[in-house]
Amino acid sequence: MESSQKEFSINSTHIINFLWEKRKLMFIVTAVAFVVSMAVSFLIPERFKATAVVYPARANQQSKDVFSTTLQEGLTVFGEDEEAEQLLQVLSSETLRDIIIRKHRLMENWGVDPNERYARTKVYGIYGDVVSFRPTQYQSVKVEVEDFSPQSSAAIANTIVAVADSLMREVKAQVTSKALEALELQYQVGLDEMKLLEDSLTVVMKKGVINFEGQTDRYHKAYAEALVSGNRSGAEAIAKRLADIAPYGSRYIRLNEEIERMALHLTELRENLKVLRLEASKLIPAQFVVDWASAPDKKSYPKKSIVIVVSTVASFFFLVFLLIVAEFIRKSLRR
Repeated sequence: MESSQKEFSINSTHIINFLWEKRKLMFIVTAVAFVVSMAVSFLIPERFKATAVVYPARANQQSKDVFSTTLQEGLTVFGEDEEAEQLLQVLSSETLRDIIIRKHRLMENWGVDPNERYARTKVYGIYGDVVSFRPTQYQSVKVEVEDFSPQSSAAIANTIVAVADSLMREVKAQVTSKALEALELQYQVGLDEMKLLEDSLTVVMKKGVINFEGQTDRYHKAYAEALVSGNRSGAEAIAKRLADIAPYGSRYIRLNEEIERMALHLTELRENLKVLRLEASKLIPAQFVVDWASAPDKKSYPKKSIVIVVSTVASFFFLVFLLIVAEFIRKSLRR
């Protein structure tokens, strides 16, 4: 047992000598690995990365804030984390992916036969390798496309940005259209109620009540002056006039206050209708493009020097490992 341990220890301490004896083999294999990796690096298809940066617009939440006077704030304000996540969801959607694949004829460009068995899965896999989305620390979203030509990379990235904006507008328009229908119905009901109130006020005014507060003030002053001057008949006529309009006073005041409140409510509804109609028209952008993608003038993949160095070093250490294992097995079998 001690002899075996001693022999193993001696072999371990002589690893460097053992490898030095195999230096020619190691040099040849490493040189071959260097040449092969260099050749392979030139055979790997080049890719060019194009990048676009967009900020999502702030969500308006039309169905919840439909009666809010601050509804307009979402039209020009950058979104935050929640809106960025919503934009990422749209960018990652199958609908957008299919539009991009169809519009740029990616199956044909990527050499995928549409009639083969798993053509769709294959092109989806390439799409996943080529296209990526990620949020930045500034709450924007970066769209990166690494395709096989500079022009196609930029074109795909810009199309993704445009299609995402279109899909976001479409989704918002679906929500807005429902809210718009409800708000238009509410506005019409408000107009009908306003007409009823105005008709009721007209009936009261036909009774001689034009401005109840002002009229009563003037009648009381005139009544007091008639009494002071001894004009009894005039005082009786004024008193009779006050008695005629008194029953309609409270109704006049109530109708006036209700009409003022309804006018304010209709004004708010009308302002919100303008905003909802604008959003339903799909004219409001759902995102702000900071950087459109441009055709890169330098490839991003592969990095030939990294491929050659990593492959050569990996081959060298793998050969060292194989030689040590082979020597260990040979010694074990001999014992």
